[in-house]
Amino acid sequence: MQFYSELEHSTIRRLYEQGLESIVRLVSKLEDRIIHLEDLQLSDRAQTVEQLSEQIKLLQQTLEQKSQQVIAVHQLNHALLLRIRELEQFIESDAAETTVINRDSHNSNLPPSLDPPWQKPQRTRSLRKKSHRKPGGQLGHSGATLLQVSAPDRIIAHWLDRCPRCQSPFAPTDVVRHFRRQVFDIENGRQTVIEHQAAMMRCRACETETRSFFPAFVKAPVQYGADARAKSLYLHLYQLIPVARTAEAMRDLFACPMSSATIQRAARLCAGKLVRSEQRTKAAIRQSAIAGVDETGIRVGGEVFWVHVARTETLTHLEPHAKRGKAAFDHIGIINQFKGILIRDGWSSYKWYSQCRHSLCNAHLLRDLTFIAEAYPPQQSWTNALCRLLIEMKDAVEAARQAAQTKLDAALQNVFLERYDGILSDAERAIARASPPKINSLTPQQLVRRLTRNKREILCFLFDFAVPFDNNGSERDLRMLKLQQKIAGCFRTMAGAVAFCRIRSYLSSVRKQGRGVSAALKGALLGKPTLLNRAVLIS
Repeated sequence: MQFYSELEHSTIRRLYEQGLESIVRLVSKLEDRIIHLEDLQLSDRAQTVEQLSEQIKLLQQTLEQKSQQVIAVHQLNHALLLRIRELEQFIESDAAETTVINRDSHNSNLPPSLDPPWQKPQRTRSLRKKSHRKPGGQLGHSGATLLQVSAPDRIIAHWLDRCPRCQSPFAPTDVVRHFRRQVFDIENGRQTVIEHQAAMMRCRACETETRSFFPAFVKAPVQYGADARAKSLYLHLYQLIPVARTAEAMRDLFACPMSSATIQRAARLCAGKLVRSEQRTKAAIRQSAIAGVDETGIRVGGEVFWVHVARTETLTHLEPHAKRGKAAFDHIGIINQFKGILIRDGWSSYKWYSQCRHSLCNAHLLRDLTFIAEAYPPQQSWTNALCRLLIEMKDAVEAARQAAQTKLDAALQNVFLERYDGILSDAERAIARASPPKINSLTPQQLVRRLTRNKREILCFLFDFAVPFDNNGSERDLRMLKLQQKIAGCFRTMAGAVAFCRIRSYLSSVRKQGRGVSAALKGALLGKPTLLNRAVLIS
């Protein structure tokens, strides 16, 4: 049509007038055009048919794959339904009584930090990465230096009365010059700058120049005073405020700007001045009649270490060590020389020391009984009875102590002992009837053997009122250390862990004796710990 539309009537008429040959050529040309168009149509149709055939093959392959997947899903669904029916029958059957009960902090002596993760909130992992930079101020950091001020709040002059050479008296006019040192301290809740001036004096008789001395605690041209450092250590090591926030608190509360490095240096200085105090505390605990011991794990420089506590009602000693057992005890030197009554848990390393009597913590025992009752329900009759008996013994001892009695009535003691032995006999019969399998780390058979073998150690509190029912005092002395770990994460160095434990031991002892913590820190920084007098230590 397009070709024909291009021909006009005038053109056709002109060809007609030219003759027959012109008409024939036009017709031949039109025939060739028609044949060409028919060939094009046939080739396009064949190509379309070929493409559609390939698509049909792909669809058939996809359909076969989907069919196989549907069959696999049906088979898996059938297998899961069968497994669900088996589990339902198992739960309904008597075999459900032997279900494994996991030990955690409520039914064993495991700390809450070891509870299974599904029983506590999931902790989010930090997305921060290490910067590989050294600790401390970086290049370009301006820093801050404590400088002397031109107008101090108070001036204290230090003079000499006589010439040390000829003993001639000095007069105010003999002063040649002054040497200045300033102490930034806290007085009446605010920072105060106290300037100490040592006078250089010339004797009129012998012409000798002599300089007076600064007080022993004034050692630098500019420094912080004992009150300021004691308050920073009180916030940082007693209230466990991180060091950077302690510096902020010192600035905001007392208008005393103090760097983190200064606070850490004060902690090292305080720990160094408490070495003798620590030695005397260890000696006093070794000589005491009753001492509690325990240990807990900490992280130092990314590795696991242990902090060991030895304590009395008036003293506390904390010391870190790489080992948990006998090697650490011998290195610390308290338990291996102790001859009184040792309050402890069931850690086997304590059994090495037979020179002292042992008393087991009944709080740990109650948690073990709770665990057996939950893991082995047929054993609940004797475990619950023994729990009630131990609590009844504890209440009876407390009532007798409040009545100013020094020991329990002999008849009542015998009744308690007979009931204890009777419950253990019932336990042996219950275990023989049930034959409980070993499905956990602690079995009823093991617990009954421990209750029988360690009867005197378990019931030591019943015969001696000075012996506590449990070892919770040692755990309380370790609690602040665990809190510090939660706040700071870990100790960077072993020296930092030693300093922290030494100062916390001192502060815990001060608090037990009813003394002021802040004043005790100031005394320690001045080299005069307020705790140590022999009468308190040995009592």
